[in-house]
Amino acid sequence: MNPLRRGLIALSVAVFSFQFANGINRSIQNNFYVETLGLQADQMGFLTTARELPGFLTALIAALAARLTPPQLGSVSLGVMGIGYAGFGSVETYLGLLGVAVVSSVGFHSWFPISSALGLSLASRENAGQVLGKIQAVGYAASLLSMALIIAVVQTFSVSGTPFYRAAFYVSGVAVVLGAVGILFFPKGIAQRPKERLVFRRRYWLYYAITFLDGCRGEVFMAFGVYLLVRQYLVDVQTITGLLLLSSVLSMVLSQPVGQLIDRLGERTCLTISYAGHLSTFVGFALIQNGTAAVALYVIYNVLMLFSMSTNTYLKRTADPADVGPSLAMGMTTMHISAMIVPILGGMLWERFGFQIPFLVGGGFALVSIIVSRQMPKRTIAPAKAPVVVG
Repeated sequence: MNPLRRGLIALSVAVFSFQFANGINRSIQNNFYVETLGLQADQMGFLTTARELPGFLTALIAALAARLTPPQLGSVSLGVMGIGYAGFGSVETYLGLLGVAVVSSVGFHSWFPISSALGLSLASRENAGQVLGKIQAVGYAASLLSMALIIAVVQTFSVSGTPFYRAAFYVSGVAVVLGAVGILFFPKGIAQRPKERLVFRRRYWLYYAITFLDGCRGEVFMAFGVYLLVRQYLVDVQTITGLLLLSSVLSMVLSQPVGQLIDRLGERTCLTISYAGHLSTFVGFALIQNGTAAVALYVIYNVLMLFSMSTNTYLKRTADPADVGPSLAMGMTTMHISAMIVPILGGMLWERFGFQIPFLVGGGFALVSIIVSRQMPKRTIAPAKAPVVVG
């Protein structure tokens, strides 16, 4: 079998397992937090910061694991994540929740730059958007399946509440471990071995700035998006899963077209469109105090997230090939600097002034992102130096 095809299959299996488990967790975790553990907004803020702390340390983790090949590091990452996901099923206290959240997050955030680097190693500079779009489509299909199963089980067996949530967490942990096995079949020599050095170059400042702002905005939505629906509008787990299911269907259908659009129009145009949409959704969350409107805005925001692959394709098309992997890891770290402050501050603002304030802050981040993204050239141009094969 062609090594590139074999690599695409192995990565697709791992991404499928990862997103299948992630789909289960996303469907039930906020209802679990509110219904079982009774978390308040400030506790959600601290939880999000604890969960995102490993993302801040991604570059350090990558440096410490430099002796592992990318597939090996990916396997270890997914294995750790699986242990953490299964651990949610046994949580009884807030302190225990913080512990398993950190464990699962170490694997989760270690996997992201590795999966991006593996995906980019299978692509040329000209078709990076299409390749990433195909891989994302596989992930959305997995999320779709897991969420459909959640709805089917709830409707067929009339189950819900704590016992159901705990069993679902165990299933998600097993699914991730299967992905850890699958990625080991990724061919050697295609993806570059992680470097011990950490790449932070001045010429990539725009990439770092965009990822930082993405992190600021994303932390608000990650911490309080679904939480708003569950706490403020009392949306049940079946409805939450249905919303995630719809978002996954739309994202799966639109993933490859969006990737092609990025290749055709360039990152500047696509990011400007998506950030304008993010600004509108955040303002809507804050000012339109209606459950149905909030549900619609949630779906819209998730679809707009498809354009986030523009940041990686921008790096692919402008960076030296040897810098892509380490820069992705540094970008992930840059993105998570905000996680040390934004969720905690957002939770405190919610409890003190109401849920509107954190979302208005998120809208402010989206507005600044529009301004920064306009600093990109109309079409990103790769360096003039001769192409270098990664691997």
